[in-house]
Amino acid sequence: MTNPYQIKQDVPHRDLDFPFDVFHIIPPGKEVLHLHWHDDLELIYFIRGNATFYIGSEMVKPKPGDLMFVNKGMIHTGFADDEHQVEYYALVFHSVLVESRMASASQVQITNPYASGKLFSPILLPATDAFNSLITGIVKQMIAEYEQQAIGYQVAILSMLHLLLVHLSRHRHLHGPTGSADTVGADLTDRFKELIAFVERHYPEKLTVQQAAGIVNLSEYHFCRTFKKVTGKTFVEYVNLLRINAAEQLLIHSSDPITEIAFNVGFGSVNYFSQMFRQYKRHSPSECRKRYARGLT
Repeated sequence: MTNPYQIKQDVPHRDLDFPFDVFHIIPPGKEVLHLHWHDDLELIYFIRGNATFYIGSEMVKPKPGDLMFVNKGMIHTGFADDEHQVEYYALVFHSVLVESRMASASQVQITNPYASGKLFSPILLPATDAFNSLITGIVKQMIAEYEQQAIGYQVAILSMLHLLLVHLSRHRHLHGPTGSADTVGADLTDRFKELIAFVERHYPEKLTVQQAAGIVNLSEYHFCRTFKKVTGKTFVEYVNLLRINAAEQLLIHSSDPITEIAFNVGFGSVNYFSQMFRQYKRHSPSECRKRYARGLT
């Protein structure tokens, strides 16, 4: 399985011959969705809590019952807005499921824009939208089929997936494109993916805004604005978050002293490390180690 904190994720599909999976997510900390991208399409069904998601270059604050759509290759992340528990379902599937060489012209007209990655919109479909109840009903049925795995569940899910795309196409036909474009642009998005992969490899080192801006060939001013727009964090905040996530893994999987871990992931002050750890994980480093030792999350 891919490191869950890497920018590029290879989705661990349960059945490689049927690349569709449902993830029921109740995140314990402030970071409710780690910054990443993948080659799959993703639908997020928001259940409860208060959170802010960054999908492509759009900021979304979903309410319970809202649906969010993530096109393949699109950078996305999310953070809790307060202490209330966040819960959502993520339905992740590869476009190969809606591709067919034997498809009719009418089927191709519906599925091709999604399979090609040119269209998976709108980014947010609120619970108040008339189409939401139709699509949410399909989503709930797909979740149930996936969880129960009764005979023929793959056929049922595939049928529902095509029906979902039909309703999305009708919504787009009636309302036009609604927030589906990534205003950052494909070229700059690719450069940011490379930058974030670089930071993942070098986070224990001293990293500066000037250095990062140079990697993506932007002025510091435009870099800071764009980075915050894409990730929801300043560059310094994002580096600190990577360090905290790395520290959490070391606390769980090693017996290294907390002070040593703090310095090894790039913090120059143990007090500042503890402060940042509590901010993102909602407990102290020592509590983290104790919780996982007791089998808690």
